[in-house]
Amino acid sequence: MIRSPYVKTIYIKHIDQLYAYALHLGFDEHIAMDAIHDVFYKLCINSALLEEITNVKFYLFRSLKNRLIDIQRKNKEYTEILSSNEDVYENISFRLNVTIEDELIQEEDREEILRKVENVLSRLTDRQREVIYLRYIQEYSYEEIAELMEISVESCRNLTSKAVNKLKETAFFVPQILFIIANLIKPS
Repeated sequence: MIRSPYVKTIYIKHIDQLYAYALHLGFDEHIAMDAIHDVFYKLCINSALLEEITNVKFYLFRSLKNRLIDIQRKNKEYTEILSSNEDVYENISFRLNVTIEDELIQEEDREEILRKVENVLSRLTDRQREVIYLRYIQEYSYEEIAELMEISVESCRNLTSKAVNKLKETAFFVPQILFIIANLIKPS
């Protein structure tokens, strides 16, 4: 068994990002926490596993997504039993919700910026929102995103490009909107 202080350190460092990701995938708070705890339990009982992991954050995201897909398969509240990961993935709606802290902007600008950002996000497909989240908020490489989303690297690059092009169609300058999304998006 892995020394608990080390697992505790990993847990504390990544819990908020994992929780936000699970919520963005459309799972409720209880299922999100259960899945996260399952991932960390697996780490605790299999100490050899941690030695093989080259990127802990990526491993945690991938394990969490796989665990949530397993839960979704078993839980009729989310979907009927499906035959493949692709079928399950298509039924996961990736959500990004925007909140803006009062100290960041003046109250009168708040509603306008919130409306514009939500408008931008609503133009993206679920998968485009997820690729933007993983690329610009979690800062994953195309290869990592492709593996996590179970698509090819080329498809990942195309999906990112299409999402950025949709962002360019808005009134916002793309780096500015990506900055706003990265800094103001919180889990619901």
